[in-house]
Amino acid sequence: MSSHNRPVKRPVTPTPRPDVTRPNNSRSGTSSGAGRRRPPTRAQRRHRNRVLWRSALAVVALLVALVVAIQVRSSSAGYNVTATAWKLPRQGGGTPVSLASLRGRPVVVNFFASWCKYCAAELPVFASDATSLRGRVDVVEVNTLETGNGTSFAQSFGLAHATTAVLSDVGGSQGSGLYQSLGGTGSLPMTAFYNAQGQVLGTHTGAYDAGTLASALKSYYGVTVPG
Repeated sequence: MSSHNRPVKRPVTPTPRPDVTRPNNSRSGTSSGAGRRRPPTRAQRRHRNRVLWRSALAVVALLVALVVAIQVRSSSAGYNVTATAWKLPRQGGGTPVSLASLRGRPVVVNFFASWCKYCAAELPVFASDATSLRGRVDVVEVNTLETGNGTSFAQSFGLAHATTAVLSDVGGSQGSGLYQSLGGTGSLPMTAFYNAQGQVLGTHTGAYDAGTLASALKSYYGVTVPG
């Protein structure tokens, strides 16, 4: 009986696998570039610059507004632009004039500016009627919304001698506090009529001629301007 030699099984040695180390994607890693920020794109830079410019312009606008507010407050210090309690400086200096100081007689307040051609047309009429009604009706001229030389303009019509007073408006958006308190919105001339107690009887925007002003004075105060 023959015998067979069985093959001897040799042990299989496993092939070693290479040691693969996964890259560390953590932001705290120093050897990986995955945590680094990408540089901003051109569009992002433009957007950031626009935001910065807008912020800067907003700050400048706020500063300008504060400066204007301070100037307006300081220029109107000690005065009053309330419609029924006003107190304004005389044009060119001198003692301020208040509505209260004129109580006892009707008061006509006429607003003018050197740039207003309609003011130039009506001021001779106001100067003439103020002289004719002296002692019965006070006529006060107020320079408002001025952008030029209001003093020389008033002098050219002799307003300081003909009328009760020539005053300068203060405060408001453009040296126009009283004008705005009485409803002025930018148009000149404008006239306000007060009774002897300092109450506003009415206002008128637009130029007067000799006939229409005489009619208004007659209607409000019952006075007749000598012809």
